[in-house]
Amino acid sequence: MPDPVPSAGHAPRPPSLRRQFARAVVLAALLPAAVLGIVEQVRSYRAEQRHLGERLEVSTMLSATAVNDFVDMHQAGVALVASMSGKDTDWPAQLAELRRRYPGFSSVLVTDALGNVQASQPVPPRAPAINVADREYFRTPRDSGAPFVSDAFRGRRLSNDPLVAVSAPWRADGAFAGVVQGSIRVDAFTGPRVTAMRRRGVEMLLLDREMRVIRATEGLQYRFQQPLAGTPLLAGAGQGARETESRRLHGVMADGRAAWVSQAKLTSGWTLVLVVPDDMLVSTVRSRALATAGLLVLIAAGVWFAYAWQMRRLDGALAQLSDALHALAVHRRPSTTAPLPEEFEPVGRAVGELADQLEVAHEDLQRSLADQSALALSLQRTLERREQEIDRRTAELRQANAELDRLNRTDPLTGCLNRRGLQHKLSLVSDEAGQLTVDMTVIAIDVDHFKAYNDRYGHAAGDSALRRVAGVVGGLLRHPQDAVARMGGEEFLVVLPDTDAAVSARVAERVRAAVHALGIPHDDSPWGVVTVSIGWVRTAPGEDYAQAFLIADEALYRAKHAGRNRVETEE
Repeated sequence: MPDPVPSAGHAPRPPSLRRQFARAVVLAALLPAAVLGIVEQVRSYRAEQRHLGERLEVSTMLSATAVNDFVDMHQAGVALVASMSGKDTDWPAQLAELRRRYPGFSSVLVTDALGNVQASQPVPPRAPAINVADREYFRTPRDSGAPFVSDAFRGRRLSNDPLVAVSAPWRADGAFAGVVQGSIRVDAFTGPRVTAMRRRGVEMLLLDREMRVIRATEGLQYRFQQPLAGTPLLAGAGQGARETESRRLHGVMADGRAAWVSQAKLTSGWTLVLVVPDDMLVSTVRSRALATAGLLVLIAAGVWFAYAWQMRRLDGALAQLSDALHALAVHRRPSTTAPLPEEFEPVGRAVGELADQLEVAHEDLQRSLADQSALALSLQRTLERREQEIDRRTAELRQANAELDRLNRTDPLTGCLNRRGLQHKLSLVSDEAGQLTVDMTVIAIDVDHFKAYNDRYGHAAGDSALRRVAGVVGGLLRHPQDAVARMGGEEFLVVLPDTDAAVSARVAERVRAAVHALGIPHDDSPWGVVTVSIGWVRTAPGEDYAQAFLIADEALYRAKHAGRNRVETEE
């Protein structure tokens, strides 16, 4: 009896397994990816917002330090000349030498006790009697007997430029005899920072003690000597957890845009404010959103490619199975099923060879660890000998003149350069604006969990650990122009002029490994010993070294947040 033939229209065509599988695969791959992309964008926006604020705070502190250092250096020069002067001083020669040593001064002068100018550099074309007794830079040192940094004012003799003045009283026979004063053009100490900041889209505002504008960049809506006390820009400043804590304000930019603001108080009483337009954050988030969208497209393409490839393999396997079933149906012996492919034999041999190689590598590692332990012991002994030598030399240096000790460029704890010493070192490879004349690598180093180390072992042990870390870092420098400086606390900075990127990366890793190999016990560290985090950057001639410090510090920040005891460079 023949099989019944199904009538047309009553037997629906079964759904295609291929199409159902394709829809399931695409949906299962793209839907989680899309959700994850949205979540990642929200998280990225918040993280970028926080990161922008943190970078702005770091830039504010570094810029404040740069301005402080410049003004303090020129104030120290004026104070030194005043302290070494007397009735018989050759003032024209002294003032000319002061301008030669400190090119940042646009003019310098000396007065008598009544404020009459006795000598000045440069000498005006016509020199009538001039009295500056009405100037704040004369009255304050006269009344206080101490050096003074003035607020901003406009010159009235040689030019009408915006100026600030540093002055110090000089004495004759123990009595007040006048002041030595130097005028500095505002753009002399703000110009390099403004150029560096604006290249990164950051605006700068500098205010004096009366909250009047000393310098405002073009992107802001303020002018010279405009009073800003009580304005929304300054309202609420300094009330956060940190003095430099960033805030978001509306209408700060000249075109009315919103911006992120951070400010810091200088030692002179001035206030430095850095402003970053909100557009930078939006632009970064937009770029990441486009990257995420591109990634989703690539995921979709990859999923489709994988699906098509696997389906082709499945079709081949089904064809082989169909042939075997057809052979059975026609009473033909199916083709002999092939054994596992012989390609697995090379894999087995490769695994055996890999095991042999791993055994050899293990023996090499044991020898390397033994050599490293011997090196660590040698370094420790060398460091102890150096500490003894440093103690002996320190006892001799304590007998030196107090003035020379104040101007000393060496950090007394570690024997490294201090900030002044580092600045002197950098002056040999940079111009007056702080721009480098050679290639240079900057390596920022921070001792991990150092506060916890001090809390557990005491400050004496902490000082010893810092000396040992500094000794290891200094011992790895091989060229006379290389230098290591202690920037404060547990922070160090290494500069390597004329060093390529490959050598710089090796030096940074050797520093990290050598400190780890010291084996200084630290029970609060995940590694059980003192370790360091490192960030480094390589700069080219013409770049601002202060900007290089900032980029290296950002790389150090990433190393800290990536788990510490590691090396990071600029992104």
